[in-house]
Amino acid sequence: MIKTVLVHMTGTDCDRSVLAMGLEAVRPYAGHMECLRVVTDPAALVAQAAQLDMGTSMVLADMLNTLEQQDREKTDRARAAMTEFCKSENIALADAPPGPGAVSAAWRETPAADEFERITQFARYHDLVVLAGGPERTGRLSAEGLGSILVGSGRPVLLAPQKPPKAPIKTIAVAWKDAPEAARAITASMPLLAKADRIEVLSANEQDARAKECLDCSESVVRQLRWHGLNAYGHFVIPAGRSVPNAVLESAHGVHADLLVMGAYGHSRLREFVFGGFTQRILEGVDLPVLLFH
Repeated sequence: MIKTVLVHMTGTDCDRSVLAMGLEAVRPYAGHMECLRVVTDPAALVAQAAQLDMGTSMVLADMLNTLEQQDREKTDRARAAMTEFCKSENIALADAPPGPGAVSAAWRETPAADEFERITQFARYHDLVVLAGGPERTGRLSAEGLGSILVGSGRPVLLAPQKPPKAPIKTIAVAWKDAPEAARAITASMPLLAKADRIEVLSANEQDARAKECLDCSESVVRQLRWHGLNAYGHFVIPAGRSVPNAVLESAHGVHADLLVMGAYGHSRLREFVFGGFTQRILEGVDLPVLLFH
């Protein structure tokens, strides 16, 4: 079950969508949302101001004051968004377990020089982390930042689209391929799959020579999910001139999916992590909630 969700707050328009997705994840289990706002460490602000400084101490001080003020304003907006959301959704405030027996939330504010590193650290102590996905916009982390949290946290990452959901998660699409990442994604998402009304397994034909193998393995996943008592169906997706990511995404929309579940594919190269084409496509932003697990 999903009992604790980390929700990343930025003080931007992204906050409403991540709060809404966090609520959808914990609502079936009366779980808890920890709303995390990472404020910039003062030393990092000094370094940032120094980089922008034209050379005088007065300009440096003014720049530092401006950056601090902007950070405070974002924090105030983030906290106000959480307070308003909790009030409108009748969410109780609780700082410590076991909680009120209903959905609860808490505010957490922490300084850090590296925002990605701090989110990654906090995510390890939660069942799920919710970050802003969707198209590039103010407050959304970069694809590289999202990827570093995805790899480093060891937890499933739920990317919230620009528009928050208007209804509970009822139909879930699973992007399946015969790979360990996909299998781990299904395991990680099982609490959500167990509450869904319908599960649509989408298996794309990436190589014509392996089409039958692709079809057979997707049928095996459907059979496994049905052993869990889940209402699962398989779909063999033919790209037909489209890229595989676009074909799967269009199929997910076609079955009216409220959420897409998929493995995050990639490999390390020297000091960076290189994601596959489908994963990179998702990290760059889509208009559908996506749960990723590496």
